[in-house]
Amino acid sequence: MLEDKFVTINDAKIHYIEDGEGFPFIICHGARFNARTYEETGTIQAVVDSGFHAMSIDFPGYGKSENLAMEMSTFISSFIDALKLEPVVILGASMGGEAVTGFATKYPDKVKALILVGAVGIAEFEADLSKLDGKPMLLIWGKNDSISAPGNYELLMRYNQSAEFSSIGRQHACYLDDSKGFNERIKEFLAKIK
Repeated sequence: MLEDKFVTINDAKIHYIEDGEGFPFIICHGARFNARTYEETGTIQAVVDSGFHAMSIDFPGYGKSENLAMEMSTFISSFIDALKLEPVVILGASMGGEAVTGFATKYPDKVKALILVGAVGIAEFEADLSKLDGKPMLLIWGKNDSISAPGNYELLMRYNQSAEFSSIGRQHACYLDDSKGFNERIKEFLAKIK
């Protein structure tokens, strides 16, 4: 099991786990999950095997992180600043995908590439999605995702012509359905952006 690490942001202890060396790759979980989810699915190891420094965060109030009254996109930026990581490759799933999209549209210079998995709430960022055009972007959705409608990835693809789309697994948390396929697709994507 990866060692628990903590960083203090606005007096709150924020938990994360990390492994590997190289370019920073941050993982942001969905509402029913936490940092350890991506250790269990083998995603952290897949990122490390691709030559990246993987960090999986517990959002404030989740897992072992303390509560923090801060907008999620600002929190992600503060985490990156605290560890002096920019620019980063960043993955966000579901709620985490919404937070990552908000972060990336607010701070595009801090983002090298994005992976969004069943991201929700994309329409609220439509006015700023053009800021992501040309950035390497991988969109992964489960075939029968009942939580994030196809309109979310379609909107992202409309504003970023270079975005790649993959349908993996069945459910919203497609990385649980088909961890192997999910991780292999991430490795393929990372091989192109090193």
